[in-house]
Amino acid sequence: MKYLVNVENKSPDTDKRSLRHIVANRDSEILRDTYYLIDPQNSPSKYLTMGYTVIYPTGKTTGHAHDDMEEVYYILTGKGKMAIGDDEFPIQAGDAFYVPFGAYHVTYNTGNQPLAMVWVTGKDKSVEK
Repeated sequence: MKYLVNVENKSPDTDKRSLRHIVANRDSEILRDTYYLIDPQNSPSKYLTMGYTVIYPTGKTTGHAHDDMEEVYYILTGKGKMAIGDDEFPIQAGDAFYVPFGAYHVTYNTGNQPLAMVWVTGKDKSVEK
């Protein structure tokens, strides 16, 4: 007999110890951790910053734009939605995409598992401090 389930098709519990219960009445949808792995402040890099971000279920990143940087993302785990300017599209593990200079962007976790990604920004060399 075959019995197959996938966590993305299940509803999480709402026990008082669950993440969803704890964050149910929060004021903000932002629910993520970011780790800066390489950046001009802690490495020999002058123009690149590399980070690792985990967005927890029901969460999103802080939407932002950076006029002096372009960015690439690679999704390691989970699934979600990306908004870049007026464009919105689904994302999942294995996807890579580009964010141009100055484009407002925000990432949403639409799945049941943490959405983990690696990102790299490249600073415009012509904009020196």
